[in-house]
Amino acid sequence: MDATVNPGVAPWSEPSGVMATTAGVLGLIVGASNLIGAGVLLNAFRSDPGKYDNSLTIFATLGALILAFALIYGAILLLRRDETGRYTLIVAAGLMVVIGLAALVCWLSGYESSYGIHWFPEGARSTDAIKSTFGLVGALTALVHQDWLASLTATILPLATFLTAASSYTARWTAALPRRPIPLLDDPAY
Repeated sequence: MDATVNPGVAPWSEPSGVMATTAGVLGLIVGASNLIGAGVLLNAFRSDPGKYDNSLTIFATLGALILAFALIYGAILLLRRDETGRYTLIVAAGLMVVIGLAALVCWLSGYESSYGIHWFPEGARSTDAIKSTFGLVGALTALVHQDWLASLTATILPLATFLTAASSYTARWTAALPRRPIPLLDDPAY
């Protein structure tokens, strides 16, 4: 009902899609960063396979590709107002946040793996922080190198994606159907 027909009723307004759009765009960015990370890892592995841990390379690449698919597909579904996309973004980004936080906890506790993991060589702190933005591969690099700055950097975008997708504003936007005008009821002369 319109407020002009019944003054006691507030006019209906569609929920803002700003938060949902932000979540979708962030999901696309984090998904693309996973694709870039998988490409960088495969390229480095192809050039010198003996330098990298085979099983970690395989699982990191597959994980990054699966996360990239989930994040990009979830973002597309969310931007089409499908709640499945919102949940997909929450789960995929949440998984990346957990890995980034695990790397941070390992650094805080001084945990050192007893395994001799062969991975990207450690660089300067700023270089490792930049590498940590490459999705899952970057988060695993931060975990292997035990660097707090890289761990925090690896967590920022997935955390922002998680928070915007889990927001109540995003939930309301996906639940609300877009308003389509009804010619007879929206006519001021009626």
